[in-house]
Amino acid sequence: MLLLLLILCHFISCLWYAISYNADGDKRWLVRYGMEGLKWNYLYATCLHWSLTQFTPAPIDIQPQNMSERVFTISVVVSALVGFSYVVGSITGSLAQLRSLKEEESNSSGICGCT
Repeated sequence: MLLLLLILCHFISCLWYAISYNADGDKRWLVRYGMEGLKWNYLYATCLHWSLTQFTPAPIDIQPQNMSERVFTISVVVSALVGFSYVVGSITGSLAQLRSLKEEESNSSGICGCT
């Protein structure tokens, strides 16, 4: 699951950069935070950090600066909320099923007198 999250965050970070890079004018996060023209590895790390913060409660100072960036951010946050809820629900369901199987195993061995 961690690998899937990192792959998803990679694509989200690439889209986050592309939206700002291709936007017209100076109302873009790349310009607002003085990152236009920096080395690609720092920009990629910043974008990856931003995308990871959309899935976790970790902070980052970079915020959307125009409507395109804001709509993208909202869609990522909503998708992250749904995805995170699904994962938590799946884990909870698996644990409940495991607990139920353990109880059945415990009850069946106690009824027949077997150890």
